[in-house]
Amino acid sequence: MRNFLAIIVGLIGGFILGIALSSFIGVFGMIVFDKPIGIKYLPYFTALLCAILVPLWSNKR
Repeated sequence: MRNFLAIIVGLIGGFILGIALSSFIGVFGMIVFDKPIGIKYLPYFTALLCAILVPLWSNKR
């Protein structure tokens, strides 16, 4: 049950992190290159990555 909760927290937190990171990259691109840049599906990639890393990190404690 603890691992399942860690996976859900990782998914939600990773998705929010991906949205924030995508927005930051877009703003950076507008400032530096005068056009928006970004990574397609970045929130989904970060959600998947965090869903894997958070349970591993929580089991180390």
